[in-house]
Amino acid sequence: MSTIYVLSVLAIVIIAMIFLISVVNLHPVISLLFAAIALGIGLKVPWEDLEGVINSGFASTIEDVAIVIVLGSILGKVLEETGAARKLTNSTVKLVGEKRVIWAIGISSLILGIPIFADTVVILLIPVVSVLAQKTKKSMISYGSALYVGALVTSSLIPPTPGPIAAASLLNVPLSEVIIWGTVVAVPSVLAAVAYCNTLKEEVQPKEEYLISNNDDNQEKLPKLTSSLAPIFLPLVLIVGNTVINALYPDSFIANFFAFIGSPLAALLSGCILSLILTGQKWKSKTVLNDWVESSLGAAAMPIVVTGMGGALAEFIKQTGVADNIGSIVGDTNFPGILIPIIIAALIHIITGSNTLGVMTTAALVAPMLNGLGISPLVALLGCGAGALMFKHTNSSGFWVTVSLSNMNVKQGIKGVSVSSTIAGFVGAIITSILHYSGII
Repeated sequence: MSTIYVLSVLAIVIIAMIFLISVVNLHPVISLLFAAIALGIGLKVPWEDLEGVINSGFASTIEDVAIVIVLGSILGKVLEETGAARKLTNSTVKLVGEKRVIWAIGISSLILGIPIFADTVVILLIPVVSVLAQKTKKSMISYGSALYVGALVTSSLIPPTPGPIAAASLLNVPLSEVIIWGTVVAVPSVLAAVAYCNTLKEEVQPKEEYLISNNDDNQEKLPKLTSSLAPIFLPLVLIVGNTVINALYPDSFIANFFAFIGSPLAALLSGCILSLILTGQKWKSKTVLNDWVESSLGAAAMPIVVTGMGGALAEFIKQTGVADNIGSIVGDTNFPGILIPIIIAALIHIITGSNTLGVMTTAALVAPMLNGLGISPLVALLGCGAGALMFKHTNSSGFWVTVSLSNMNVKQGIKGVSVSSTIAGFVGAIITSILHYSGII
């Protein structure tokens, strides 16, 4: 097969997949399955081998991520239900003062976006943010956009949200490295986006119903700040600690011990167990031990299966030489390899509206191409995360949740949410490029 033929088949399959998701509204799981089958047929994989390749790619991809995504979903559910998210925001506002409230909102959202989906962070905190906007006489276009973009960035770059976990598995990057370098990229990206949000002065009043249900009045019912933060940071500390201890004391008892408790599975399980302190006496109830877990399983199922389907797509790319063809083109034209994951993730995100899908699918596509692109797996992952932040707009549920609950119209939403997310993506892409070309990663 010629290079032109191979690349043409790949391009047609990707365009068709995006069309099915964004125009036909076919679920991403089925769209990816059709794409994998079509790619296999187009690249002349024997008919009798198609199912085996799909199953192999699916199974090998989810074996490392399925349980971790489930545990991350459970942890996020506990933080939602117990008021830990609202406690963190209230405490951060007290720390920075009312004159710098927007920075408190951005920082709180950044932290909460680690275990909780960005849409959910907005739903949880919009009453608190609305009251703060009224107290400080600031616009909801500014506060609402800052609330969303902080969680959006971390959900693309820092585990245990599904996007970066799946990308880490597909690209074979240790989660400890993703946590460290994802944070390095995420923090300045959020700060740049929040700085832009702080310049938005167009008057948008908060919704009346959120002012009536002032969550600050219920602050005495919220958990302590240390209890709220501990379940978030314990897994991160254990995962990073595992890497550090194994580097300092290889093959020792403590290194072997940390190899387990610092594994993503054990670390997140520890965070889930610790989060029970937030539930008080309710921890023994069926609501906590069964109903919250069942709800979390439903939320985790989609990203797990999407990740597996992405792995099936990647398996065809690996087995049929697509990666070699793309790598040779990049090498011959001197096109910067680092731009490939950024551009692909941005296109998938802009067209489908899902940053998680942008991160996962792009990681699956570029994983077999890394040698030809001349970038490390970690650089590719960060590029996927940064690209998948570009221009959040009207085809995204997160856009509509933020715009509607913040009392914005579409034009204001584009000015606030779309531009701030694009700024975050560009800053993330620039930082990733600097880290790559300087040889740091």
